[in-house]
Amino acid sequence: MSGCCDVIRQCVFMCFFIIPIPIGAYTIHNGSSAVVALVSYTVLSFLVPWAYLGSAEARFGPEQRKISRAAFVVMWLAVAAAFVVFSACMGDIWKSSSFWEWPTVGRDIVFIVGMYGKVCVTLLLAYGLACLTGSDTAKGGSL
Repeated sequence: MSGCCDVIRQCVFMCFFIIPIPIGAYTIHNGSSAVVALVSYTVLSFLVPWAYLGSAEARFGPEQRKISRAAFVVMWLAVAAAFVVFSACMGDIWKSSSFWEWPTVGRDIVFIVGMYGKVCVTLLLAYGLACLTGSDTAKGGSL
């Protein structure tokens, strides 16, 4: 299995620990549920992969490459910044879209896919950065 496919596969298991709490908070649908969901997802999408990458079992692909925590932090911040910029630019369009007229289950599925996608993109970019900088071996490089 290639390294990228292995990263995506392992993201599925990490997301079992990341996604249920924010989705549960969001489905309560009271005034602060969206804020609780956003904060819990933000914290969990950082802490769960960060903790996992520190374990000895966190190896990817047939070459058993490692993603450094530093590479993950850099890419997590980059993806978070891209999301903030996108939200600022598309805020009015997003708020007035027909998406909000969808059934709750449909919106929840979109949010679940989006949360999983963000974790995958972040780890794939971190994997690529680790490979480029040479910090993907057991001994590790500088990043």
